[in-house]
Amino acid sequence: MAAFRDLYGNRVARREGNIILDNSGYRVYEIRGDRVYDTYGYWKYEMRGDRVYDTSGNWLYEIRGDRVYDTYGNWLGSEY
Repeated sequence: MAAFRDLYGNRVARREGNIILDNSGYRVYEIRGDRVYDTYGYWKYEMRGDRVYDTSGNWLYEIRGDRVYDTYGNWLGSEY
């Protein structure tokens, strides 16, 4: 199980297999292949290489190692 932490080290979510849970243990997203779906089954994000895009093709995030950055290069959080 991996935990996602914000810049201050606070755990904001965790991953169990292909499921992402919030801090309360509620299922938030499911990863299926390169796509991420919400709890209602709606496609929300697509992963292409180390970048994450929304359903309109807009680049939102970049994953470098265990860190996540926005499109401006600002560090948003890490996976531990």
